[in-house]
Amino acid sequence: MIKPEFIFLFIFFAGCTVQNNSIYIDNQIGSDSNPGTARKPIKTISELNSRLQSKSSNIYFMGGQVYDGTLILNQLHVKENEKILITSTSRKRATINGGNNEAIRIEDCSGIVFSSLRLKGNGRKDGNMTNGLSLKNTTSSRIVYVRAEGFRKSGVDLFDCRDVVVRNVTAVNNGFSGINVMGSSREKSGKILIIDSRAGNNAGDPSNLDNHSGNGILVGVSDSVTIERCTATNNGWDMPRTGNGPVGIWTWESSHVKIQFCMSYQNKTSKGAKDGGGFDLDGGVRNSVVQYCLSFGNQGAGFGLFQYAGASQWKDNIIRNNISIDDATTTRGAGSIFIWNGTADSTQLSGCKISHNLFISSSAPLISFEPDSKHSDFEFSHNIFIGSHNVSGQDNGSTFLKNTWLGGKHNGSSIRH
Repeated sequence: MIKPEFIFLFIFFAGCTVQNNSIYIDNQIGSDSNPGTARKPIKTISELNSRLQSKSSNIYFMGGQVYDGTLILNQLHVKENEKILITSTSRKRATINGGNNEAIRIEDCSGIVFSSLRLKGNGRKDGNMTNGLSLKNTTSSRIVYVRAEGFRKSGVDLFDCRDVVVRNVTAVNNGFSGINVMGSSREKSGKILIIDSRAGNNAGDPSNLDNHSGNGILVGVSDSVTIERCTATNNGWDMPRTGNGPVGIWTWESSHVKIQFCMSYQNKTSKGAKDGGGFDLDGGVRNSVVQYCLSFGNQGAGFGLFQYAGASQWKDNIIRNNISIDDATTTRGAGSIFIWNGTADSTQLSGCKISHNLFISSSAPLISFEPDSKHSDFEFSHNIFIGSHNVSGQDNGSTFLKNTWLGGKHNGSSIRH
């Protein structure tokens, strides 16, 4: 039976040219004095790195084997419609063991395709201090059917990257995040698609004592990013601090982010800390949408709408056609949907349409407004709210139109049906 990843690669490469030069690596029969052909492969990643300094090549790791070291690519660029392929030779994926360092480190490259690889670190508490697959200033690249685990920072980390697809990636048992996208500015990070991927049991970074860690999929300081058909679960349970915490799938200081057809459930935070929710449009996010997503059983809010002091203006966002079931199980003050503004200015958290969602909660508020939650031009319309505790806090700045409320009271709020 042909595996789906090989069908995908066939379709993908049908429209582009792969580099003719190839290097094969086999740590059982290979020798670093060999030419690197399929019949006479090289043996080590250190030799592979040395050869890649002089020319770009496709790289084929013998499947089922473990290779110690860090694969390093720097300033490799190909012509338009060409790609550099880094993959395994068989259906059984090769493993690159970065130990205490990265498994793969890429900087200032273009046209790289990573496929059918396992990336392994020594563990977030057992010596590793880095990311698994680290891409910096890299464009027109693809990461498909890759598993990354055992890294203190993120399983897959993109910094100042554009036109990148992350597909069928599994990022588990890492520290800071499963998949992390970050830019030095929104112009330098964007046009990124994260699809059909899973982030689970990324518990927290033991060295990060002054900020959140333990996220599933996180996008910051970027523009035009889509997260689609992804899953985040059981993240954040070992963040080593109290204070602001992790979320399953979220974005901050970004624009035109689309989170859709995703599921985020049973995510956590450290005892007494904040957050631990399902989805979050955080400080400085604008012109973004969360739609057709399912959140359930998270310790924090199903859907967080947050603005912190010092962020750029949060505005013109959409939450629609989503479901939250029994979220906010632990985090103090949270609800199915949770609004917080760390500034005293309502214009800093403005312009949100929340429509056609289903919110169900047996104990937590369906909508929670923090005492510090000044906001403006929020519209709740055509939602279904089912629960015994509908609204907590003051809803000044919100309007309610044609919603359905079942099972509870409004706690003196100014809700209009």
